[in-house]
Amino acid sequence: MTLRLWPVIMGGMLLLAGCAQYQPAPLSNHLASAQAVHRQMAAALARLHHQVRAVNLQEPFSGRTLGVLTVLLNPQLRAMRAQSGVAQAQVFAAGLLPDPQLSLSADLPGNVGAGYYQAYSMGLSWSLASLFTRSANLDIARAQEKSVHYQVAWQEWMQAGNTRVLARQLYYLQEQEAVAAAAAKTAGKWYQASAENLRLGDSTINTATLRQIAWLDSQDRALAMRRQVTATRQKLDASIGLPPGMLIQVRPPKLWKQCPDAARLLALAEHHRLDLLALRAGYQAQEARVRRAILGQYPGFTIGFGKAADTSNVQTYSPSLTLDIPLWNRNRGAITQAEATRTQLREAYSARLFQTRADIFRLVQDLHRLQQEIQPLQQQVPKLEQAESRLRRAASEHDVTLLDYETVRSQSLAKRLQLLALQESFATQQAALELAVGLPVADWGKQK
Repeated sequence: MTLRLWPVIMGGMLLLAGCAQYQPAPLSNHLASAQAVHRQMAAALARLHHQVRAVNLQEPFSGRTLGVLTVLLNPQLRAMRAQSGVAQAQVFAAGLLPDPQLSLSADLPGNVGAGYYQAYSMGLSWSLASLFTRSANLDIARAQEKSVHYQVAWQEWMQAGNTRVLARQLYYLQEQEAVAAAAAKTAGKWYQASAENLRLGDSTINTATLRQIAWLDSQDRALAMRRQVTATRQKLDASIGLPPGMLIQVRPPKLWKQCPDAARLLALAEHHRLDLLALRAGYQAQEARVRRAILGQYPGFTIGFGKAADTSNVQTYSPSLTLDIPLWNRNRGAITQAEATRTQLREAYSARLFQTRADIFRLVQDLHRLQQEIQPLQQQVPKLEQAESRLRRAASEHDVTLLDYETVRSQSLAKRLQLLALQESFATQQAALELAVGLPVADWGKQK
């Protein structure tokens, strides 16, 4: 018996020698330094702009470039991209054939000298049930891999879009901060001059107090804008994946002169939004699961072959066939669950498509409204600034009252800040609309 089992044992040892071996992969607690992030940014920009030999990280970045850097540097996106490897491994696993099963047993009689032999049995079996569903399993895994790929790409698109929105907010908040700081500086000079004139007896306490209040209001406004700039910059650094406190400059965004057509954008979104493509791929995977569940109601086969010898050395050969009888179960539970899940996914896709259309229509309407508010301010704010400049000179020469000048100055400042705030909203809504369509603006005119 030992000689008969020796080739089987050797074959099993050879098979085990070809198996994968465990290799530990410990976690790392080290975070990238600012210098390392600078090197990563320079390398990424060099890949983006390969025609440029030297990359200056101190120059202002466009929102588009910052979005690409987000995809390359953001740690959450790096972790999410690992899901694609898991999905590819699932496709590999779904295509593997089932392994056969080998069974060995022995009977060792205690009285060998009385004419008894060592009995043994060997059996080899192979389940064919998984072969019937192998095609469906492959379809499921491939569609799921496609769905995961689209999901990861959609998250990258969303994160890059969020970076573009924050970059536009940061630019216009910095512009508002600069205007508020300049106004506070001017108000401070007027207050210091009034305070000095009051000390010399050349001014009244009413004038000095009025200018003091104007200076304090300007200071409060400038400090509030600075807080918003700091908070937005921190959000932008986190969105890109930069260490805290790392300063980057942002280029001014280009504002549209004419709003796009909503119907055109709806058609583009339906065909190009990655989350919709992911849902469609997930629905295809569920279709394959329904098909696999239906195939599971048919009988499963297991074939086998065995050889045995008893203690009398009578040797036998035993082919076998095992057949599942679909009498009561017939896989009806799995079929019902698969079909219900398919219905749920179909409704989820319809809901997402409905929400996409509603978001795009709302964003286009908001852009039209903002454009109507921006146009008159763009025409009138320069005129207000000119009037404020003339009144400032007149007030210094005491040709107009200080109250009249402060009224015009405060209103001119408020309108300038209002215009910048509206332009900020318009710019961020542009980025949000591009995000909702799921396609870069530059490609809108190229798609049919």
